[in-house]
Amino acid sequence: MRILVTGGSGRLGRVLTPLLSAAGHSVRVLSRVQRAGPDLQVSGVVGDLITGAGLVEAVTDIDCIVHLASNSRNARAVDVEGTQRLLEAARAAGVKHLRYVSIVGIDRIPFAYYQCKLEAERLIAKSGVLYSILRATQFHSFVAALLNEASRYPFVMPIPSGFFVQSVAVEEVAARLCRAIDEGPCGRLRDFGGPEVLPVEEVATAWIQQPHLYVGLWAMPIYLPGKVAEAFRAGYNTCPDGERGTETWREWLIRSRNEA
Repeated sequence: MRILVTGGSGRLGRVLTPLLSAAGHSVRVLSRVQRAGPDLQVSGVVGDLITGAGLVEAVTDIDCIVHLASNSRNARAVDVEGTQRLLEAARAAGVKHLRYVSIVGIDRIPFAYYQCKLEAERLIAKSGVLYSILRATQFHSFVAALLNEASRYPFVMPIPSGFFVQSVAVEEVAARLCRAIDEGPCGRLRDFGGPEVLPVEEVATAWIQQPHLYVGLWAMPIYLPGKVAEAFRAGYNTCPDGERGTETWREWLIRSRNEA
């Protein structure tokens, strides 16, 4: 199958692209700059979701699009307007399947970025292009990056009290996407999350207890007001009844340390 991947240089794209290639698909990666790769099954195409430049060429002779491109700092231009431009090009080119990766809880958490992701989902659903949408929880690596940023304070790591986390390995989300491509257009799929729902305090404690330099660091819960924080405390960012991966947060911590 001939597959176009947008956002191929992101966390998920870097894992998914070689999986698709290994499965025998011919993969084209959309990027704003030319990227060369050693894999003969993977090619690059220059295009820009914000301006629309190069999108017609990018979708030409493509069977399926895996739409991963996103920008939380410029979500209106990339996630909403960029998705609309991509859909218009895909519809004109007769693309048979568009696969979109979204985030669990975007319809229940009033966060501006999430609202843009939800708007993109709605554009896809009414576009006339056959589609599948997979909502996933946050990646283990993303949660680790947030904790690493919080650890920059001296002695204490401020964390939002009462929040829940169901992080998932990016490799397992990529594997689920590969299966979904073989399944064909299915509309909205079951949400996909990690194997366990944990209080953020437990997540932070496990991160601090790794054998690294953060000796004496203390996780300090702080109460965050507002509707967004209330939604995270309610666990709307989790999917306890959804499809689950297998690698736990602690297992990922060990693996990531060993791979470092």
